[in-house]
Amino acid sequence: MDISNANIPKSMRYGLQSATAIQASTTLARFSSINGTSFTPSGSNQIRLRVSAQGFLDGDKHYLEFKITTAANDCHVDTSAASFIDRMRIEANGVVIEEINSYGLYASIQQTYNSDLSKVFKNASQSGAAQLEIKSLDTGDAGDAGKIAKCEVGSLGEGITATHSKVFCIQLESGLLKNHHHKAIPEGAVELDIILTLAGNNQAVVASTGAPTWILSEPTLYAPVYRIENADVMNAYRQTVAAGGIMWSGTTAKTYINAVANSAGTKSLQINDRSLSCLGLVTALRDAGVNSELTKYSNGAYGFNDGTGSVSRMVYRINGVNFPNSDINLAVAEDGLNLGRVYEEAIKALARDGKPYSEANVSRHQLQGSFNEAFGGAATSKSTEVPKGLLAVSLKKFDDNMLRMTGLNTSANSSPNVLEFTHSVLAAGGCEATTYAIVEAFYQMQPNGSLTVAM
Repeated sequence: MDISNANIPKSMRYGLQSATAIQASTTLARFSSINGTSFTPSGSNQIRLRVSAQGFLDGDKHYLEFKITTAANDCHVDTSAASFIDRMRIEANGVVIEEINSYGLYASIQQTYNSDLSKVFKNASQSGAAQLEIKSLDTGDAGDAGKIAKCEVGSLGEGITATHSKVFCIQLESGLLKNHHHKAIPEGAVELDIILTLAGNNQAVVASTGAPTWILSEPTLYAPVYRIENADVMNAYRQTVAAGGIMWSGTTAKTYINAVANSAGTKSLQINDRSLSCLGLVTALRDAGVNSELTKYSNGAYGFNDGTGSVSRMVYRINGVNFPNSDINLAVAEDGLNLGRVYEEAIKALARDGKPYSEANVSRHQLQGSFNEAFGGAATSKSTEVPKGLLAVSLKKFDDNMLRMTGLNTSANSSPNVLEFTHSVLAAGGCEATTYAIVEAFYQMQPNGSLTVAM
């Protein structure tokens, strides 16, 4: 038998060691807003952060810190502090590099479908997100004794007493910053302008009574920046940049919104996404006027049922082809419950780069509830009743994170892309369908430091 390293266990391979890192220094950079320190939904509602790093910016470890001060009445954060943001836009020298509309809802979906238990508690500690909760069964009835109460991740975020302030930290769901393979923003890149538009007053919080208001102040972005102190390495880096620039990729989202009438039947919603590599389509159904309703979860509640009617079938049609090939039938009623396939597509469509499935914290019970559930106060918050159901389809060909362009190319489609679904009569006013096209974005830094994107 020929003996080589392949035959020897790693515990005996003493020559197998980590390489020594090159000389470098790291600092935590701080970027404050350049257009003021205090912002309100109805007044100055746009935050501008200018990011310019003297080195390599580690976007994967960035976080945004801000303070929320309330007035008039007590309230709770809707799902997490990301709910205070309605649009995220990143520009480089006036060129839009990334933009996500209905950002609070998108961040809520990503948090719900991509958080293991350690991240659940991290989000709760930093961004005021909901935690693991057990619904109380104590009604004073002796029959409640011994009943099993399910433990689920709720939707009711941090409570804020009127006139009090709390400081939150969130990470932006940005494909540029949190990109594939954890790439740093290259040294020499032009300044980035991160523009955050605030959500409406009632869109960000939930409360049972009164008219609470809030002010966001002192927004500051933090991110590690490292400098390489080895001249040979930096010379080689600069030669690479000068020879043709640097490219990296990330996953971002495009937003499409459609109104859905309450009448029963089959509806076709035009999405018309045009992307080089669309990894999946994810649609959240919500109450049509939920963004202005204080007693409903604007960002945390999305599902198949509004308490009056429910969805029974769905399929996406892209360039005349069905995705998936056979329609997905679903049912939320206990008799005939059918949620397996629709959940399967959601956790595949929202999987992080290189993973077959997302790390979802969604129970079967939370796929059945009504997205019209109202918050009735801390004791009757319906926090674990709030649904998390999505009409989604995965369009990925491979899960290998060493491959790119793994999604479906929808950029040359001549016919419209549609979501077709069937539902019974919905509540008056109908609902709103917000679709996110989950797409690969390819970022390029030119030799002069300018940034471009293709997606």
